Amino acid sequence: MNTNTSQPPIFTRNFIMVTVINMFIFFSFQMIFPTLPLYIKKLGGDDTVIGLVMGVFVVSSIITRPFAGLALDKIGRRPVFIAGLIILAFSAYFYGAFPIISSIVLIRLLHGLGWGIAGTSAATIAAEIIPKERFGEGMGYFSLANSLSMAIAPAAGIYISIHYGFKNLFTLSSVLVVASVAMAFYLGYRPFQPDKRSFRQIRLYDKSAWGPAFMFFFVSLTWGGVTSFLPLYAYSKGISDIGSFFSIYALAIIFSRVFSGKIIDRYGYDIAIIPGLILLIAALLLLTIAETRTNFLVVGFIYGLGFGAVQMSLQTMVVKNVPRQRLGAANATFYTGLDAGIGLGATILGSIAGLLGYADMYIFAAVSIFFSLLFYLFHIRPGLKKAVGN
Repeated sequence: MNTNTSQPPIFTRNFIMVTVINMFIFFSFQMIFPTLPLYIKKLGGDDTVIGLVMGVFVVSSIITRPFAGLALDKIGRRPVFIAGLIILAFSAYFYGAFPIISSIVLIRLLHGLGWGIAGTSAATIAAEIIPKERFGEGMGYFSLANSLSMAIAPAAGIYISIHYGFKNLFTLSSVLVVASVAMAFYLGYRPFQPDKRSFRQIRLYDKSAWGPAFMFFFVSLTWGGVTSFLPLYAYSKGISDIGSFFSIYALAIIFSRVFSGKIIDRYGYDIAIIPGLILLIAALLLLTIAETRTNFLVVGFIYGLGFGAVQMSLQTMVVKNVPRQRLGAANATFYTGLDAGIGLGATILGSIAGLLGYADMYIFAAVSIFFSLLFYLFHIRPGLKKAVGN
């Protein structure tokens, strides 16, 4: 068994750079995501319009993801990554420049395009950099960029929108991505090995990633509902400042992802995925009876522990053993499940909230997690055990 001193390093210059870039991308995204419903409300939209606008983003990114993966595997990491970042920078700025709901829908489509390209690229580049022997641990550290953004950005976004206005919020979000573009030019990319098959021979999605992506769809569906409607749900309970929920949630994810990655490398997936799904179900059910700010913070911590463990496990499962020439397609497949869940979660759960109220909406979300647990136990888990046996 290798000791820590004999293991290849994780924290190389390139790993740190791509992690910082990823953090800026997510920081920009997370400042916009929970504040956009409030912005739409200010422009005169209702819950149904909010769900539509949030869902449009996902339609765009879902369509984009497979072609981004194909471009990464055929054209190269660097040009595709930089193009996606540039689109992200412009779309973040346009939210404030065109404050009309019809324009927001079109901008949301553009934002989804950039998000699909840049997000798939960052994950693919990181997967190439991280040593296979420490892949779970390395992805845990890489995902900390997302978690740190979640810990600060939503609360910062809400604060900036209240005290400085939405236009300044969107401008700052754009500036962060512009900084990412500059860093992407100086990032050291691995020598590119293009998939030499013709475009007709290459599948847009990777078959091995379908199971984890389908499972994560039902998990991220709940995240779309939590982040899109939690501020409005909290306001209905008389809680005006709920930004700290996202901070507690993200701190729990930081803890969960770091330790989940190490546990996965040593003990396998069951010990992270099954408890993680159970924690998610518990959090969503507790959310239905939450009445105070403290209740909401407890839910945020439990939800963060569960979400971090599940995402870390499934992402590792997808890309750990896939050939380098298919990394783009594998990541595109996995993140399609994420995007579909977030977008349809906002749309479906928004409709449920309009008909039955927020509490019943979160009960429906808990059922979605339960389905994901069943899918893991009876479909994915037997396949993992069979692979180990072979």
